[in-house]
Amino acid sequence: MTRFAVPPGLAVAVRRREGSAGEAWLRELPELAAAACARWGCRIAGAPLHGETALVLPVERGGQAAALKVSFPHPRCAEEAAALEHFDGAGVVRLLAVSEDRAALLLERVGPATLETVRAEEATEIAGELARRLAVPAPAGTRSLASTAGPWLAQLEQLAAPGLLPTREVDRARELIAQLADDRTATMLHADLHFGNVLRAEREPWLAIDLIGWRGTAAFDAFTVVAKTTPTRDLARLITRFSNAAQVDPGLAERCCQARAVTAYLHQEHVGGEWFDRDVLLALISGTSPPRPWPR
Repeated sequence: MTRFAVPPGLAVAVRRREGSAGEAWLRELPELAAAACARWGCRIAGAPLHGETALVLPVERGGQAAALKVSFPHPRCAEEAAALEHFDGAGVVRLLAVSEDRAALLLERVGPATLETVRAEEATEIAGELARRLAVPAPAGTRSLASTAGPWLAQLEQLAAPGLLPTREVDRARELIAQLADDRTATMLHADLHFGNVLRAEREPWLAIDLIGWRGTAAFDAFTVVAKTTPTRDLARLITRFSNAAQVDPGLAERCCQARAVTAYLHQEHVGGEWFDRDVLLALISGTSPPRPWPR
């Protein structure tokens, strides 16, 4: 088996998020990947890729291309595996094998091109169509979007220091979170749908990866679809384009974007990160393109 080095970006992200437990996992990661390759008869066939908490290795098994994903152990690992099993390749990457602890997945290989290579308007519509396809009845036991409203509101209250945003905009976010606490949608949603999580494929033109796999309205995913665009875009039009393709209420999608942008903006102000363009967040918060200035 070809050896690999743990990508520095993965090491930094895992240490920041998981502390000493993440450091221990990073030390074990080469052995974990080797054990998964041995278990499933794979050999490494390319340079490693990574996200915030997972390593992805291009591999070959029996002459067929695949991808080995090894994640930091977290309840989300089980949710992702369960969602992939439920969709069985319909609009998402196909799950070929899964470890007992659900932290290692052998997946259909897709990409490397993502929706980031496509014009924003077209990419937004493709993402919306995938969101519509993923809105199938959720299996029993699937975590609901409604169940996340309490922790989300608690996070907002912790971050909402006076002066960072107008009170009226924070109040709008509180109202949306309260509305989602009563969401009774019975279908699935990706819950982290964005252009980087939709890859070019052979079996279908585009397939989604990195599912969280909650039960709830797909309007929730409008934020991550539109928030990575440039501040010069007509964000309202992109939200409507996504909503029409996903067959969700554009008004609800806009309110989800506003509330999630409030939380993202406050989080970035507190920790100094740059996950989203500040002007895009302000535009989504105020409902304007480009953002209107606020007194600070």
